[in-house]
Order: sequence, then C-alpha cells, then structure tokens
Amino acid sequence: MIIKSRKIHLLTITALVALAIFLTTKSFDLIYREPFQKINDTQQYGFEAVECWFGEAPASPRTECYYMHVPEDHAQQTDKAIVFPVVVFRSNSMFSTKAPVLHLGAGGPGAPMYLDSVENVKRTWEYHDELSTHQGRDLFIIDPRGTGLSKPLLTCDTFVENETKRLKDNLSFTRYQEEASKDYFDCIDKFNSQGINLSAYNSLSIANDIEMMRIAGNIDKWVLVGVSYAATYAQIIATQYPESVESMVLDSATFPNLKPHDNYSNKAMASYLALYNHCSLTPDCSKPLLNIENRIWNLHKALNLNPIQLTLDHPYKNNKIDVLLNGERFIWALLNGTYGEKIFADLPSIIVELEVGGANTITPYLESHIAYLLDTTYGDVSTSSHYCYDDKPYTDFESIKIQADKLPKGYIRDTALLSIDLPDYCNEMLIGASDPVVSMATETDIPSLFLHGELDTITPLSDVIEQQKSFTKSRIVTYESSHDVISSDECAEVVAAKFIANTEIDRIKLDCS
Repeated sequence: MIIKSRKIHLLTITALVALAIFLTTKSFDLIYREPFQKINDTQQYGFEAVECWFGEAPASPRTECYYMHVPEDHAQQTDKAIVFPVVVFRSNSMFSTKAPVLHLGAGGPGAPMYLDSVENVKRTWEYHDELSTHQGRDLFIIDPRGTGLSKPLLTCDTFVENETKRLKDNLSFTRYQEEASKDYFDCIDKFNSQGINLSAYNSLSIANDIEMMRIAGNIDKWVLVGVSYAATYAQIIATQYPESVESMVLDSATFPNLKPHDNYSNKAMASYLALYNHCSLTPDCSKPLLNIENRIWNLHKALNLNPIQLTLDHPYKNNKIDVLLNGERFIWALLNGTYGEKIFADLPSIIVELEVGGANTITPYLESHIAYLLDTTYGDVSTSSHYCYDDKPYTDFESIKIQADKLPKGYIRDTALLSIDLPDYCNEMLIGASDPVVSMATETDIPSLFLHGELDTITPLSDVIEQQKSFTKSRIVTYESSHDVISSDECAEVVAAKFIANTEIDRIKLDCS
C-alpha cells in the first residue's frame, strides 16, 4: 500500500507538472468561454463571426469580430433584422469568471468608434486595458445601431456631398441651415423608401439590443462604460435590466431626464464664456488677451465680409479641398475646439493671427470641424431620430424660447431663436410618442463611477453633482480636462480600473498611485 501510494503520488506530481507546462505553453488556446448564440438557418438573431474589418491588431490580446443581429423593432419582433458591429478583446484568464466590460460607443448620439481602423481599435483598447483585459475581463466595443459599421448606417450622404461644395461658399447662418435642411429631407425620404423604420433608432432600442447581446453571449452581468450620450444608454440599461449590470463607469455623462430646456441659457453660453475666460482655464496663462469677447465678434463680422481662402487636406480622401473661412466657420471651429482644452491656450494666437490675415493656429480646429461635417460614418440621421424619440416629446419649447430671449444680443441670441424654428424632421420620420423610460431620472444602487472634466462645457459638471444624488453607490472624480476624460487623462483609466476591481473602494483611494 505504501509503494502503491508513492507511485500514485509520483504520478500525480508528474501529471501536474506536465499540465502546468502544457498550460503555460497552450493556455491561450485553452481559455474557456461560453459559446455565443450564433445565427443560422433557423436562428435569425445572434452573433455572426466575421473577419475583423481592420486586419490583425498588433500587440493586443486575442481579438474577435462579430456582427450582432437584432430585430429592427423590438416591440414588433418583425422578421426584419439589422446588425451592429462588436469587437471583443479576450483576456488571458484561464476561465472567464469576471464580468466583461462593455464600451457602449462614442456617444453623440450617432458618433462612430471607427472600428475599421486598426490604429483606432488599438488605441481604444489601450485606453481601457487597465480596467478590462489586465483584470481578466473581456472587453466588448460596439458601434450602436445606425452608426459606424452598423447596417443600415443612417448617415446623410447628400449632406456630405453638398457640404463639400458649400465649404467654398460664404453663406449666412440662415441660408446654410435652409440648404442643410433640404439635404436631410432628401435623405429621410430615401430611408423611408427603403423601408427603414426610423422610429426604432433610439436609446431604448439600443438598451434592448444590449440585453439581447448579453443573452446571446451567455453573459451574466456587464460592467458598462458610457461616454457622453452613451452614458444615457448605460443608465437606461441599468433601469430596464438592473440584474444585468455589475457596475458602471460614466464618463462626461449625459442623463435621460435632462432635456433641452433644462438650464438652456447657461448651457448655450457655456462654451462662449469658457472662450472669453480662456486664461483662467489655462495653467500657464498669466495675462489674458485684452477685450477678447469684442475681438471674437469683430472677427466674426470681418470674416463674413472678407473671408480667408484656404486649401486644406480632405480628411478622408487623398485630395485637397477649398475652404472659405468666413465668420460662421470661425465661430463653429472655436466651439468645436471646446471639446478639448487646448483651445484655451491657443485662443490668443488664433485671435492675433486672424486680425492680421493669418490662419495657421485656427486651421487644426477648422479641420476638425470639417472632419465632423464630412464624416460618412457618423449617423447624423440617427442623431435626429434620437432627438425625436428621446427628447422632443418631453421638451418645454416655451421655456427654451423665454431663455433664448435673454441671451446676449447679436449672433448668439439670433441663432438660438432661429434654431427653435428650424425643421426637426420628426414628422417626416414618422416619430411621435415614445416610451417614458427615455425621460426618467435614474435611481439605482448599482455601483457607479462618474469621471468628469472640470473644463467640460458640453456636459456640465453641475449636472453630475445634481444627478448623483439618485445613484446611491456612486463616486465622482474630476480632472482638469474637458470632454471624454478616459481618452485624455491616463489617471482616469487607473481610477476606473481601481473602481471596477473594488466598487466599495474609499473615494480617497481613487487616485493614480
């Protein structure tokens, strides 16, 4: 018995050593994952494995790509299916026991994640590896329905085509909006004629898409990451499917119960005031540019009278485009710049250069604005359908008009009042009533981390401070940055990783150490 037991013991040790060696060399192939529910001849909804659109991502974990098939209209459960892309970065954990992290897209609504670019995909993983794959959590990234690589893609090609031509023109705000509106009416007619149900492209549908994906992926719970408008998606998922969410990281958050009339005048002025007070938002600034508000509006007037002719690189094609820098594009480029914080340091140079006919410093901001306008993967029609479903039925337009009347005289007030009367396309989209869940304040005990920029003029920090009261297990961490904190501050990723690893962590320990 002693000899036999020794033999068993030696065999056990040998087997364990062999297994350890085998697992060391082959663990990548042995990682256990529950199988996804795949589409087939009898199963219409679920995952479709596809070759990754960007090729093989270098220096990253094992990467898988899918199209997730879901019903266009969850309420009707019709036979018509639509798809949205899913990129999965697999952790190297032997068994997938931790809740995966789901990045809910670029916000907007309608903004794409550029999942067809290996550089962008790799960058997105690097911004989120500490809080996902390095913790043994798979990382899922999507473009929500209607945008990016989704099918159908609700972008208005007519607008992009005509905008390329309009960039050469010196159009007033009113004329520009009239021409753009015609483009969108044409695109909506086209989508309607294709049988696309535009009323189904909204926040609630996206929440239902995610729940269907969770079930098809045999996933128990998610860690949700929502940036900007995607934070609204996260909150509606948490409200509709609370048992499916382990925790949330809400970066530069929007909130479903805050509609366009809420604090409208302050939000309308936020970016302008930040520009006027640029020196206080710039660490190295000791002396603000004098009389900057008047100088901005004097330039607006002067550039409308005498625009600057520029030739720029097309943001998506290998050719040049002619751009007329008039007063309207000058203001739009400045406002677009406030999505980051560099504009506040550059503003003095922008103003001084333009006053003597130079445009070097403003050119990158103008190019960024033009890249947004000419982006054929941005779901701009989906932006409108979200507004018609999520916001319009719950918006107090009389309150907006009263607040707009009190804005500073001139361009800011005039454009605000004109915007109230612009077409909203909702009737043409056949979007009327909506589910009230898209307007409900979020009340949850799901652990939530708010990351926010103190210089954010797009989604004010004051909103987060006010709304946090109904998130009973939440933390707020702020940074000297603007919109989309995780992508601009390495510390934010470290803090998010700590929170996801231990949602009960003391607020004082949520730092970069």
